[in-house]
Amino acid sequence: MFDPVRISGPQRDFAQTAQMPSAPSDADGIQRSLREAPLIERPQSALDITQSLSDGRLLELARSESGTRALADLDAALAQAPAPLDTQAQRLRLADALDRSPHPVDANPLGTSPAPKPEPFLPFGAISQLFPARVETTQTTARIGDNTVTWTNDSQGRPIRAEADLSEVFEGIDRSNEETDAQREAADRGIEGDQGGHLIGHRFVKDQGLKNLFPQNGNFNVSAYKTLENEWADWIESGKDVHIVVQLTPKGQDRPNHVRVAYEVTDPATGQVVYDQRVTFRNEAGQHYERVPRADMANY
Repeated sequence: MFDPVRISGPQRDFAQTAQMPSAPSDADGIQRSLREAPLIERPQSALDITQSLSDGRLLELARSESGTRALADLDAALAQAPAPLDTQAQRLRLADALDRSPHPVDANPLGTSPAPKPEPFLPFGAISQLFPARVETTQTTARIGDNTVTWTNDSQGRPIRAEADLSEVFEGIDRSNEETDAQREAADRGIEGDQGGHLIGHRFVKDQGLKNLFPQNGNFNVSAYKTLENEWADWIESGKDVHIVVQLTPKGQDRPNHVRVAYEVTDPATGQVVYDQRVTFRNEAGQHYERVPRADMANY
């Protein structure tokens, strides 16, 4: 004969669970749930919501600006989780979706900020001398559509430099399982909160594996660096060519402290350099890049 005292607890738990609303799957609902959750319960709420979302749904959210912000809010809540709460697997899923989003999570809306003043132009060949490659490294060159990229890697295969001539953007392309696995392997070489970041964005070079990946702070990857990549894509779609050099420093360690970028924009009809930029980022959260608004590019 069952002891009614012993089964009363589980019966109440089942009834309470049955009455609980399902986790939201839309951007507004996700953000509303996070705002309404008590601060101490927010990481658990974020974990429950993320676990309820399929990989396909995460990618659907990442396609829109509001969905990207919702995913970033989920990740920010999970980042505040106490040690006993295991959030690593779900943060990796969010990182993958955010990295595929075309929308930076903390950049100014395009066209709302004044364009930065160009620095003095350098000759086209001079940009290659700005970050010289070292003789103790190996180089790999690939032609991807109309784009050409040369990666410089150290003796352990870690990237330290990439130089690219870009004139084509591949939008909406899927990443192979091998590429996703390589991103996670690159992230694992870093610290908590890192993602496998691309030196040259996936939309320009497709799947290239570890030679194009480094441990990159997640916020930096999906904010300032995403804004920079969006600017490159817009220059190309406006009919220009973009020549880029990216260098990771210091060399000889798994995780770079800085990412140095130099690029030139050329009008292919005249061969003239119309825009020139240099920027150095710290590999940490809070980086910002003030891009040239797309609407202003016709003036260059």
